[in-house]
Amino acid sequence: MIKSPASKRGSPVNQDLDLSGNLALMFSWLLVSALGLLPLFDETLSRDPTPSASALIVFFVAVGSAAVLRRHYSWVGVVMHVFSQIFMWLSVFCVSLVGVLYTTG
Repeated sequence: MIKSPASKRGSPVNQDLDLSGNLALMFSWLLVSALGLLPLFDETLSRDPTPSASALIVFFVAVGSAAVLRRHYSWVGVVMHVFSQIFMWLSVFCVSLVGVLYTTG
């Protein structure tokens, strides 16, 4: 009987289905995107939006998720992951900050 390539142990098909790595990747992107919307939350509390706390949290989330994903990707992929998460947060943060500043006049 001929076995399919997917039934072999350690095949590339089984490596793509690693749930822990995919969940860490999705959770870190969701958290970074939510932190970018923090100026909208700051506006409801009637205080000035500040990037300092969320920038610190985003940095540690990006580096922490990169440490988890290090065994799944090459070092270039991990560095790109960290930079893309920081740039994603920065772009969402700036857009939501502009929206808050526009609505408040």
